[in-house]
Amino acid sequence: MELEGDPISVYFDDSLPTLVDVVVEHVGSDYLASGVVLRDTTGRLAFFGATSLEASIYATLSQDLRQRLGAYARTDRVLAGPDDFGAARVLSDSTVVQVPMGGRRIRLVDRRLVGGDWQRQPASAAPLPARFAFASLKGGVGRSTALAVVAADLAAQGLRVLAIDLDIEAPGLGPMLLNDDSLPEFGVLDALVEHGLAGLDEPFLADLIGPSLLANRRGRIDVIPVLGKRSLRHPADVLAKIARAYAEDVGENGAVATFLDQVRALVDDFATSNRYDAILVDARAGLHETTASSLMGLGAEVFVFGRDEPQTFQGFRVLLAHLARFVDAGGPPPEWLARLTLVQGQAPSKADERVAFAEKCRDLVAEAGLGPPVVASRPPLVPSSFGDIPWDDEAPDEEVIPNEEWGLRDPLVVLDDSRFRGFDPKVRPDLLDVRLYQSSFEPLLEQVRNCLTRDGAEI
Repeated sequence: MELEGDPISVYFDDSLPTLVDVVVEHVGSDYLASGVVLRDTTGRLAFFGATSLEASIYATLSQDLRQRLGAYARTDRVLAGPDDFGAARVLSDSTVVQVPMGGRRIRLVDRRLVGGDWQRQPASAAPLPARFAFASLKGGVGRSTALAVVAADLAAQGLRVLAIDLDIEAPGLGPMLLNDDSLPEFGVLDALVEHGLAGLDEPFLADLIGPSLLANRRGRIDVIPVLGKRSLRHPADVLAKIARAYAEDVGENGAVATFLDQVRALVDDFATSNRYDAILVDARAGLHETTASSLMGLGAEVFVFGRDEPQTFQGFRVLLAHLARFVDAGGPPPEWLARLTLVQGQAPSKADERVAFAEKCRDLVAEAGLGPPVVASRPPLVPSSFGDIPWDDEAPDEEVIPNEEWGLRDPLVVLDDSRFRGFDPKVRPDLLDVRLYQSSFEPLLEQVRNCLTRDGAEI
């Protein structure tokens, strides 16, 4: 129990709402909306106003902010005016994001030691070849298996596919799609380490690629694994490479290349060569700082996999709430939102058993402000590929709002198939026969094909 005069306990999640309340109480919502909140690398806050305040108001507001923010008030200054040192830079900072807070939206500049790539605006759609990123909030949900099936399906249609493994600490594509003979000399891990030192020349880039024997004679599947032959000959150095792979590269001119910048440069190197019809990227599981490169930085079609379990929806909620910061609440949905699809992995075969997952996803999308509001009279959402949606003819038309109008597609499903558990196509290459994988993966394959057709590929 806190006694009068005791310091107020403020924690990280309390700090921004507290600052908002104090500023509005003293100088109103307009002053708050026009200014910028700066959160430093320790989490401490300061407010930079876009207009000047009278000296007495400035002093009172500063004092109240310090008292009520406690340890979360910046120690040098907690309030700055537009003419104060460094204020212009903060007020015009390109990393500012709009954050919903208690019915208002504040402008926030969030300085971070790690995870800075999550603060960058999602990239616009990349030019050809089409890019597809496969992500998940945890492992074991069929993400890499789905990528392998998509690669095989596209190759079976005569397309040239490049698969890149970015799951650096738990690599899977290399062992899955390559054998010892086809493994390249180097891998993604080497590319990240060498990028900021000697650079990546053409011979090095060529030594990143290994051809997969799982492609049929019509098409081609090339693979860039995490670990190449060089790393496997020196396994004791792999952890030392990983420790350096995430570091920012600083060029001679002072330009900084983050992990996202380095990954995008690597993908662009292979995209501009006109050698491939599609590039498939296997992202690291979870919400690690490096996951931002695949989800936000490549201009790709993004599939985020999850099973119908509590940890999936907890992760989806965090991800969607973060992405909502890049959406103008009063404007149309951004283009990148139409390239994000949630996927139920290892889904049950009965359509009625998949309704709960789709409904929970729709609720989370609406909660984040990325989709239509939940309407009680709307019928349950069932993926149209697996059954008709029950319809109430008496329901008013305005209550039925297609997700397409809001940008985010309805979730897809990949059905659970015991044959694909512990998937090893080198042992069971027959599983990559379209007659075996079609029934489980068809919705995902159809969306990939539609994207390629839209982008002009012949399939």
